[in-house]
Amino acid sequence: MKKLTLLIFTLIIFVNPNILAQKKVAVTSFWVSKHIGFEEIGGNAALVAAIASLSDDPNFNLQPVLDNFYKAFKDDYSKDFPFELLPEEDVIGRQEYKDYEGRFNESKDSERHKLFQRYLTPEGYKPLVESLFKGEKSNQMQMLKMFSDADGVMFVSMGYDFIKKPVPFTAGVRAFVRIKLWNKEGKKVFSINEYGTSKKSVGIVGGIPLMKPEKLLPLCESASEKLVQDLSKKIGKVSKKAAKKL
Repeated sequence: MKKLTLLIFTLIIFVNPNILAQKKVAVTSFWVSKHIGFEEIGGNAALVAAIASLSDDPNFNLQPVLDNFYKAFKDDYSKDFPFELLPEEDVIGRQEYKDYEGRFNESKDSERHKLFQRYLTPEGYKPLVESLFKGEKSNQMQMLKMFSDADGVMFVSMGYDFIKKPVPFTAGVRAFVRIKLWNKEGKKVFSINEYGTSKKSVGIVGGIPLMKPEKLLPLCESASEKLVQDLSKKIGKVSKKAAKKL
C-alpha cells in the first residue's frame, strides 16, 4: 500500500512539477484614480481645473467601482494566475510596508479614504505607481526588496480617460486596468492592459466636457463594469504564458 501511495505521489509530481514549489506573488499596490485623463480631446488650463474640481466633488463617488473591481480580483481573477498570492494580511500588515512612502508622494496622503482624494484604495493598500527608471529606489524594486519572501510583486490599478465620440462636440469615458508583475530581478513578467468604453457620452462646450458628477459617474461606472467583465478572459491567457519568467 505504501509503495502504491508513493507511486501515485511520484506521478502527480511528474505531471505537475510545481506542486511542491508553488510560486508566490505579493500584491503591493491596488487603486482606482478619480482623475480623468484628457490627452485625446486636447486640453487647457480651464479643463485641468475642471477635472481637479471633479475629483474633489464628494458626489463623484467611485468607491462602488473600486469595491466591485477589488472583489472580482480576489474572487475571480486570482484563481486564473498560475501562482499563489501572498495573504493580504501578510502584505498590508507588514510594518515596513505601512511606513513606506511612494517615490512620487502618491502614498503620503493620510486621508485617502475620504472621497475628495484622487486615489481610492482598499483598506491598507498604497497607491504606488511604476517608476520608469530601474534603479534600486524605484517603487517596484523597493517592494521586491521588502517582500523578498515572495517570487515577485504586482501592481494593480484602474483609471479613466476622456475619448472623442463620432458625434461632434461629445466625449465618452474609457476605463483602463493595468496589472504588472515583476520577478525577483526586477524584470517584467507580464503587463496586462485592458480597456472598456462607455456607450453614452457627454457634451463638450468650449473644449470642456460636461463635468457634472451625475452625468460622468454613470459613464465611469458602465465603462468599468464592462472592463471588469472582459478582463477575466485575458488574465489567464497572458499570465500562464509568462509564468515561466517568474
